[in-house]
Amino acid sequence: MFPSRISRQFLVAALGLSLMAAAPAARAELIGTQQLTQPQSGQDAATLAADRSTLDHFMARADVQAKLEQMGLSQEVTQQRLAALSNAEVAQLAGRINSMPAAGALGFQEMVIILLVAILVVLAL
Repeated sequence: MFPSRISRQFLVAALGLSLMAAAPAARAELIGTQQLTQPQSGQDAATLAADRSTLDHFMARADVQAKLEQMGLSQEVTQQRLAALSNAEVAQLAGRINSMPAAGALGFQEMVIILLVAILVVLAL
């Protein structure tokens, strides 16, 4: 036996109302910069301070400053941009700075090329 049209409409309406009542209301708010940049815990604050210190020491180097000025960025603009970075961006940049090889670090390929050139020079003499 099939329900009548009125009972089906009532059932659909009741189901729709129950779904609307059960769904939580969505809220959207703007997040301020202060909320975004506040550290979550003491350990995060120490890590953030260490990352900012790494970034400041790197940017204070003379060769970095010379390259930035060559690219058209003054020290004031650079400092403003560094201050505007989020915590995640500071952590990412500090990680990249810490993972950079020291000057003069040669990889395996470079060593093989130097060795081959040296052998060719010795054979040529």
